[in-house]
Amino acid sequence: MNSISYLVISNTIDFSTDLVCLQLQKLGKRYLRVNRDKFFEYKITYKLNENAIFITMCDENYVIRESELKSIFFRAPVFLRNGKTYSVSEQLYRSQWSAFIRNLIVFDKSKWINNPVDTYKAENKMYQLKLARDNGLVIPKTLLGNCISEDVIEDNEYIIKALDTALFHDGDVELFTYSTIVTGLELKCAELSSAPVIIQEHLKDKIDIRVTIIGEKIFPVKITRNGHGIVGDWRKTSKELLSYTPFELPVEVSSKLIVLMKQLNLLFGGIDLIFCNDKYYFVEVNPTGEWGWLKFATKINLEEEIVNCMLN
Repeated sequence: MNSISYLVISNTIDFSTDLVCLQLQKLGKRYLRVNRDKFFEYKITYKLNENAIFITMCDENYVIRESELKSIFFRAPVFLRNGKTYSVSEQLYRSQWSAFIRNLIVFDKSKWINNPVDTYKAENKMYQLKLARDNGLVIPKTLLGNCISEDVIEDNEYIIKALDTALFHDGDVELFTYSTIVTGLELKCAELSSAPVIIQEHLKDKIDIRVTIIGEKIFPVKITRNGHGIVGDWRKTSKELLSYTPFELPVEVSSKLIVLMKQLNLLFGGIDLIFCNDKYYFVEVNPTGEWGWLKFATKINLEEEIVNCMLN
């Protein structure tokens, strides 16, 4: 029976998780990777009286005991974003295994990066924006709702975005929504009653910044194209056309971000900032944000920092 000290929860096609597992393997650590899309291949039993999980996979037997489990790297969505029609058996699989993952918080003496409960709270955009504002960070003027026409000015420009990740399926076609620039007049004429949206002031002549925080270490990167800021959502631009430049944030901003992370009880976060008018605006924090691409774009070994956080 193989006893596990480090648990990794992800899925088989997550590249960032691959990097973490390679680093754990390089250091010779006893870890087990559990993939959400492979649960049907595993045999799993949780014994409450022992607070231990027994897993058989690939003809190998593993045990995860609370007394021996040091940390858990968790890269899995907490909200179920369906987007398409599932069969009854698929719905059963998704709902019950998702509940199983949430129940792993029984290992409450282990270090989580990040705990599902804290991830759930932190994924709520209004909650994180309120905490950021209360902590002294600058945030864009923000509205949320399905009836906001009285609060916008026709000649002004705004950013409209989804309240949660908007991933849909139309037959076999996958649809995803980005942040979009609209005028106040367009908003006044828009039909928004079917779903709430987030509306923020359009910060022009901006520089987008991705800040990866691991523990109390902070890794800010400017995102530009041809040395200039990008109009609208930078994710619409092909990555090969973008430049990622590490730099140092002002100490005051870095300190407030670290405090925010502690308030959210997160050891990892991908934070989006905007630099505009000599101010750093907080946009959002993603507790399960992508970072694998940054390793190769910046040569910053983020997987080493994550594993160091798991080990210490």
